[in-house]
This record gives sequence, C-alpha cells and structure tokens, in this order.
Amino acid sequence: MKPHALNDQAHPCLRELEFGREIYDVEIYGNGQGEYLGIVAEDGGPSRIVFRGPLVREGDVRLIRARGVQAWLQKGSEDNGRG
Repeated sequence: MKPHALNDQAHPCLRELEFGREIYDVEIYGNGQGEYLGIVAEDGGPSRIVFRGPLVREGDVRLIRARGVQAWLQKGSEDNGRG
C-alpha cells in the first residue's frame, strides 16, 4: 500500500510526515511465537536494514518493536538480499 494512500492522521507515527516516491521494499517474517525478522531494501542500492523484534502489547494495541542492523550485499552478489 502506498504511504500517501494512508490517512496521515491514522496513527501518531505518521503525523507531521510528508511522503515522497516509493523506494523501499520491506519483508517481515514471523515464527508463530511472537518473534519477527525482516529486511528493508532500498531500490538500486546495496545497503539493507535487517531487523528483529517481538510482538508486544501497549495498552490495547499490538505492535512489532524491532531494532535494525545495517547490512550490505556481498560484493559480486546478484541476489537482492532477500530469501
């Protein structure tokens, strides 16, 4: 879903943001036990952000609280960094 398709007041994390063109792909995988692993890739670049974290509850809201680590494609790799 395109960010600009979202109501910018739909959630506090979107307030006061302006959106540009889409350049990031995100993949998130769960293990069925409330833990998640994901990757963020920027179009046309070798850098990635790999994140992992738990599903937590804050009040009545469930969310994934993840911490990211920088990662890069290995030199000569034609893989897109996912999989």
